[in-house]
Amino acid sequence: MSSPQSPARESIPVTEYVQGTFIPLSHLAHDWEFHSAVSLTPAEERTMIREPVQAVPAAVAQRVGKLRVLIVPFIACLEAGDAVYRVKPAGETHTAAWVETVDSTTLLLAGRELDAHDTGFELLASVSELLRPRFTSLELERYTQVLEEELRQHILGEIDEDALTAKRALLSARHWRRNRGQFEGYRDISLVSTVAEYMHGLWHDVQIRVGPDHLPLAQLRHRLRLMAELFPPNPGFQLFAEDLEETSEK
Repeated sequence: MSSPQSPARESIPVTEYVQGTFIPLSHLAHDWEFHSAVSLTPAEERTMIREPVQAVPAAVAQRVGKLRVLIVPFIACLEAGDAVYRVKPAGETHTAAWVETVDSTTLLLAGRELDAHDTGFELLASVSELLRPRFTSLELERYTQVLEEELRQHILGEIDEDALTAKRALLSARHWRRNRGQFEGYRDISLVSTVAEYMHGLWHDVQIRVGPDHLPLAQLRHRLRLMAELFPPNPGFQLFAEDLEETSEK
């Protein structure tokens, strides 16, 4: 790992690391920028960064604003704060971390924690997290209505494990219908997961998971169509995959 502050240091606090000058910076879609402190093959760079960024709808990128993506070896979760490590640290690590300023956001991805595809998905998941506070009240209300309708239909599955855990916690609570704060916590987790999966489907064909823990196809399709309405796919990209539409119509 090279760093403009001190190449010999084994670890650097994230807040210090992002203040460095990273030259040269490659430019991505949406005028986002990219630098890697990890040696990547052209195929890894495409899968980790370039292809998933191209799948991010322009309307999402506009909301998120200027983004600088830095690939680092490892990100440690320490009591003093997150830190970039040259070698895998003991204890808890993160796959992503970011630092926001008034003008831009720097997103760090741990390039040695996951395979290239999963790192690419972490990029999309991070963009989804950054997008969440930038939703309008009307957009949040529309997604709230989607979830409320699913609950009325007794849909117990969710789009991923994090959202499923939050949903089960909500449903296990007494008088959960009266606890708006807990519902909104679940809604936010579900929303971030849904946006990430929407962009994941724009990136490449995604296998539809079935079973009691997963969303039924009709509900999945409804959510993705809402995301496509709010944040239309870029030219040349389709909503999720063609077989989703074909299967849902049978």
